[in-house]
Amino acid sequence: MAIKEQLVELMERKGLTQSQVARAIGKSPAVINQYLQGKYNGHVDGVNQVVTDFIERMREKDKLKRIEARFVSTSTSRKALEIIRLVHVDAEINVIYGEAGLGKTMALKAYAADNSTALLIEVDPSYTARVLLEEICSRLNLSTRGNMHELFELCVNKLRDSGYLLMIDEGELLPHRALEVLRRIHDKSGIGIVLAGMPRLILNLKGKRGEFVQLYSRVGFALNIGNALAQDDTDVIAENLIPEAFSPEMGAVLYKDSKGNARRLFKLLRGVVRTSHINDRPVNIATVRQFAEMLIN
Repeated sequence: MAIKEQLVELMERKGLTQSQVARAIGKSPAVINQYLQGKYNGHVDGVNQVVTDFIERMREKDKLKRIEARFVSTSTSRKALEIIRLVHVDAEINVIYGEAGLGKTMALKAYAADNSTALLIEVDPSYTARVLLEEICSRLNLSTRGNMHELFELCVNKLRDSGYLLMIDEGELLPHRALEVLRRIHDKSGIGIVLAGMPRLILNLKGKRGEFVQLYSRVGFALNIGNALAQDDTDVIAENLIPEAFSPEMGAVLYKDSKGNARRLFKLLRGVVRTSHINDRPVNIATVRQFAEMLIN
């Protein structure tokens, strides 16, 4: 099959536009259009070469077995889900905190996926009290116009006795005023709230001198998942992702090289599986150790 015909077949199979192909190979859409119509008057051999390289890259990508980060039930995630369920049932404010990469976000997403009345808001550094209120209103299909008092009342009236659960991820990024807004929503609506984040979330709730008594006193339970998973947890994750290659020896190496961090473990396994596939060899401990050296500590 000619190179141009291979490109047409690839575009049809992948649903690629001429503009997407042009960006991928560093040419203009006009060049691709002329090339496909057989009207290109430039250096055809040069275009043939970059198109061939592109087709080969796409074929290689298709062949790669990709490991996606996904929720895996572990002892740590079950503790987190238990705390979340308690909040939903008892309408308290509970906190889940620990170092990054231990599965807090995945536990929240798993619960939200199974419970339509659980609203998950993933905070970023731009969040102010108003932005938070606007996001809650938007998620509840309410108007986001008006002053803060009006937005607050809209949220409270919608949430009061509703059975909703509000889950806030990256809660340590919220300023004190936004945390106070959540406290008042909880007090006036009676819904449960889960705050998840890094360890400094606890300090933000208490205040540097313990001055935020009204805020922290509302917290029922604070689950500290620590700074690393237990090896039993990383074993479960690894066995779920590479069942054909997992062994107790493999588990020990993965735990050591991932440092008990689920996010690092996913990155490590993704790289190891890809490397093994490209080199047409099974996943083994030597490849794990080799790839681990390239991960940022």
